[in-house]
Amino acid sequence: MRDLRQTEGYARYLKKIGWEVDRFEESFIYTKKILFWKFVKIQRQQVLKVRSLENHLRSNYHLSTVYVEPNDNFQYKQLLKTGFGKYNSPFLPSRTVQINLKKSEEMLLGKMHYKTRYNIIHNMKSKGQNSKFEISVSEDIKKFAGFWQSCALGRGMFLNEKKIISSLYESFAKDAQIHIAISRQNWVAAILRVSTVDISYYMYAAATEEGKKLFAPTALAWEAVKSSKQEGKKIFDFEGIYDERFPLESWRGFTRFKKSFGGEEVEYPGTLQKIFI
Repeated sequence: MRDLRQTEGYARYLKKIGWEVDRFEESFIYTKKILFWKFVKIQRQQVLKVRSLENHLRSNYHLSTVYVEPNDNFQYKQLLKTGFGKYNSPFLPSRTVQINLKKSEEMLLGKMHYKTRYNIIHNMKSKGQNSKFEISVSEDIKKFAGFWQSCALGRGMFLNEKKIISSLYESFAKDAQIHIAISRQNWVAAILRVSTVDISYYMYAAATEEGKKLFAPTALAWEAVKSSKQEGKKIFDFEGIYDERFPLESWRGFTRFKKSFGGEEVEYPGTLQKIFI
């Protein structure tokens, strides 16, 4: 199945945030020039003809640092043989949790941690007048970006990502969906999901303290899973969990949350780099 990074939608997104987009055979290649030097990214190509790629890079990308994030260990080993070396930090999540959407909802619920399953079932039973929040969808990407940024500030994250979030949503158009939880007319949780033909990705999520107390993020993630299944997607990808090979301590908390949905852990080999003079 084609990875998100190798789609027209993702190429449009990177163009919007300042990258150039090239093609080689079936691969998208993303480049950014700073002064006289180019930085090049090739990410998660399903089929990678390593020798052909090496010749293409050598002919067309002088004065460049090329980063490749292989899709599997076979590609990784082949690239090492051509002189690529290990890079100490991946650009994409190197480990994730994926849910097989071919399974029935009952089977998916049965695979979850019992507390996660309890909170979902409790919310389903409480719909209507007894519910403390409502689940819906929105097309207001500016409001979502502002909501996400506000929640991020509360966690000590000060980097402004509003433009990045808006660009991602606009680039995927009909293949992007915003799920929201509303309590007393206010957003208390939200998810931005984008999809390829086969895979739906949990890209951005946020919740207020009130939303967390109501377990709105759990109910909303389940709604995103169900919606992806109804759209005919084969996989729901939580897009990143903690990886001890490349440790980010801030990822531990949401890793417990994502793993509680009972999906399969998928690991990627990491990032390689090579300088072309």
